[in-house]
Order: sequence, then C-alpha cells, then structure tokens
Amino acid sequence: MKIIIILGIFLTSIANAGEHQIPTAPQKYLDMQNPIVKMDEQLLKITSRLYKRKCSKCHGKKGDGKGYHAENIEIKPAAFSIPDYMLNRKDGQLFWIMMNGSDDTEMVSVGPGTDIGLSEQQMWELITYLRKEFTK
Repeated sequence: MKIIIILGIFLTSIANAGEHQIPTAPQKYLDMQNPIVKMDEQLLKITSRLYKRKCSKCHGKKGDGKGYHAENIEIKPAAFSIPDYMLNRKDGQLFWIMMNGSDDTEMVSVGPGTDIGLSEQQMWELITYLRKEFTK
C-alpha cells in the first residue's frame, strides 16, 4: 500500500512539474491604470489589425490560444477567451507581461526598444481590445 501511495505522489509531482505559473507583476505595475477608457470604432479597427498582426499567430484570432504558431509551443499561449481569464487579470499585470515577456515561454517582450517595438500607447490599446473582445 505504501508503494502505491508513494508512486501516486511521484506521478502527481511529475504531472504538475510542467505547469507554468505566470509570475505576478511588481506592485507598481499592478497599481497602473489603463489610460484607454473607451475605444471608438476607428481605434477598434486599428487595434484589431494590430492584434491580428502581432498576437493572433500564437493567441489565436478568437483569443483562444490556438493560433497557427501555438501548435509547436510547449507552454501554450494564454487563452484570453476562457471565461473569467481576463476578469482575474489587472491591466497592469497584462502591461507588465507585454513589457517583459514571460520567462520560460515563447512570450517575448513586445514593448518599446524591442524587435516588435510596440509603443506603450499601443500596448494599452491592445489590453483594452482584449477586454472588449474576449472578456466573458
């Protein structure tokens, strides 16, 4: 019986070893307020195109984490469309991930000074777009 229990604990620890824990942003980021309070139709169209060009290949056109690059990624991209996913994330947390990437994943920094080079304004616009399009 002890062998079965030990084996069960061992197998459970192996199964959980691959789970990626998203680190929590520093408090100064968590306290940030998104300056984009409303998206008009023109900004929505512009940001939709930006999302499709820069984010959808991994996060999917529907925000489901099933973009065409996601298939080959070991730690799957966030699925923004999962119920409550966006509700449980502060804008500052999302901004921090965009600024810094996510260690041990394919999510790289996309902010100013990076190869992708989004402005802070564009990152806030994307966060607003994610909330508008994928929050359930």
